[in-house]
Amino acid sequence: MKQALQLQLAILLSTCVTSSFGQSASKSAPQVQPATITSSQASSQMTHHYFKTSDGVRLHYVEADQSNGQQKQTLVLIPGWLMPAAVFEPQLIALSKYFRVLALDPRSHGQSELAKTGHDPLRRTRDIDEFLKAAHVQDFILGGWSLGVLESLDYVARFHPANLKGLILIDNSVGEGKPPGGRASNFTETMNDPKKREAYLRKFSKDIFKQPAPPQIADAVVQSALRVPANVAIQLINQPYPRTYWRETLEKQDIPVMYAITPRYKDQGDALEQKRSPEKINVVIFEKAGHTLFVDDPTAFNAAALEFSQKTFASAQQQ
Repeated sequence: MKQALQLQLAILLSTCVTSSFGQSASKSAPQVQPATITSSQASSQMTHHYFKTSDGVRLHYVEADQSNGQQKQTLVLIPGWLMPAAVFEPQLIALSKYFRVLALDPRSHGQSELAKTGHDPLRRTRDIDEFLKAAHVQDFILGGWSLGVLESLDYVARFHPANLKGLILIDNSVGEGKPPGGRASNFTETMNDPKKREAYLRKFSKDIFKQPAPPQIADAVVQSALRVPANVAIQLINQPYPRTYWRETLEKQDIPVMYAITPRYKDQGDALEQKRSPEKINVVIFEKAGHTLFVDDPTAFNAAALEFSQKTFASAQQQ
């Protein structure tokens, strides 16, 4: 399992998107304005909120809603290992025309408080639950990227949210197929050496992008990564679950799933298509995108996410 989780740190590739049927996902998807972001645009379209968890930690989240509070359908985004909510700026700006969009800074990440404890899976998933309650989320689609995929699935398994209508799982293993390869065995040593750790995380924060990231996103990513204490970074990688946990958890979810991936996970996408009915799975492969595929090609990702979310919410209303 450690190998599967450490795969999220790998450098992947970049901007062309194809559907699971080999067609361009952006051709049939609704048109979404390209997410060319400036600092002033991001500031004007997003609001920042804080809440305290039940164990007293101050967590931060970002909200974007261009409906002036009229839109109740919500897209909730959970970032990856050491990553901040700010990495989702292209989605917060573009998709908030259609939904309320929220992105969480997990504890010790981004603008959330550095916590001495509570980085275990139970506390982290409880943070997600308390975040949703603090933000008064009603019907929602939960999107997780990288480690956020696993934490989203863990949250669903533990809390069984009744108003969850769909999942968007972005570029991580879901326990299908053969275990992906791991990383070098000196990871813990590197994290515990301040100079090596800084060099590693600066390179990691750059290499997750295939295309040059908007400066404010690139800066937020590296600052968040460097801010997380070494012991927390190590703990987050070492999840206490077998790979079967993720597979079995997803199998139990009778809701639509969008699986947005780079080619490394194609076999897992194929497995999901074989297991799930067509209306319950949408695999989108970004053939040339990096691990941050939603930043490398935000227009295509946003179009796919918009189409999936509109169909998912519409179907839920009919039930």
